Amino acid sequence: MKFDINALTSKLNRVDKELREIDNEEKRKKYGTFLDSKEEMVQLYILFMFFGVHSDIINQFPVTQEYDPD
Repeated sequence: MKFDINALTSKLNRVDKELREIDNEEKRKKYGTFLDSKEEMVQLYILFMFFGVHSDIINQFPVTQEYDPD
């Protein structure tokens, strides 16, 4: 029986590449992408900037009821 090492190696490399692509796709579905996390960080930054700039207006809102911290 004769085996072509180059053909077997290329098939293994192709299978390995496909498995890595599948793993990467599953990770993207599970964790999201880098850009998704950047978008969330920008939204949080804008929110904190708003609260920092408009803290005087926010402090003017009436507190209707206070709760015990138990």
